[in-house]
Amino acid sequence: MSGSDAQPIPRPFAVDMTAAAEAVYSDLYRKAKESERAGNYASSHCTTFNMVRDAIKRIIPSDPLNPKHGLRGEFANVFRLRKGRLRICWIASSKIRRILILFISETLRKDGDASDPYMLLQTMLHSGAFDSYFQGMGVRMKHLRSQSRTDKPH
Repeated sequence: MSGSDAQPIPRPFAVDMTAAAEAVYSDLYRKAKESERAGNYASSHCTTFNMVRDAIKRIIPSDPLNPKHGLRGEFANVFRLRKGRLRICWIASSKIRRILILFISETLRKDGDASDPYMLLQTMLHSGAFDSYFQGMGVRMKHLRSQSRTDKPH
């Protein structure tokens, strides 16, 4: 294959985090460092932080728009990675080659429960807290806030 046949290597995706995701990441880091200082390198804190760090630095940026990570319905255009009870949700733009980690959760998945990670994500989306991120990255999202105001109780 000649040099002229080679495809250009795409620029890597930059990864940013919302303040909420960054707070969870920092807390996981702090707990892992405390365990390491105590000599407990095999603690669940170290394991969890290493999984999150690997996901954010390697797994997600390697293929951020893979449909297998895509959520459906009102969460369309949001992606998630599951590892045990851990959930990391993000949006990505191929145009600007940027990933934004919206949410990191270690809460148990219990459908309909207030602490269910998808209920927490839904609450954040409905609040409008992420609207500017979606707009800034050019990612389409249903206007969940206006839908929730017009929903009638059953």
